[in-house]
Amino acid sequence: MYSHGYSLKVETNSTEEYVIRLPVPHDRSEMMPDDFLSELEVTMGVAELSLGTYDNETYLEIRSSASLNLEWERTIPDSMNERYGNLTLTTGAEGWSSHDQCYSWVYSSRIDIEMTFYYSSIHHYNVTPWWASGGGPTFRFWGHPLQSGWQQTLVDYGWLVID
Repeated sequence: MYSHGYSLKVETNSTEEYVIRLPVPHDRSEMMPDDFLSELEVTMGVAELSLGTYDNETYLEIRSSASLNLEWERTIPDSMNERYGNLTLTTGAEGWSSHDQCYSWVYSSRIDIEMTFYYSSIHHYNVTPWWASGGGPTFRFWGHPLQSGWQQTLVDYGWLVID
């Protein structure tokens, strides 16, 4: 099975509206998950969520005026052959052979907020009935934005290995 997890935490001490634009998961055909937007759950705070495009790539737009948390989780059976192992607006995350630094384009209308972003796409399977294996990419950045407008953000990119 493929387990996907997408989460964002935004902290602010202001009630002024802000706009954030973030990468979204996609598969090898650069298609994002069906119903991604409708399945996103705001677990703390209130936000307006929508999709847009920047440089021909899809992003998630978040409008809010308070601290918030949001999450998306999806588990897909191996038989469906669907995996969302990368992010839009992201370079340097091309799998096991990639040793480059990973960057994502993000947007913020204000610099006095702090974001913590995490995404993973982990493949779980049994080698035997008692031995699990698998793994997949993880993406994380925090403490941003550093400026207002579009900016390229260094991503802590790696692979989680289940052995």
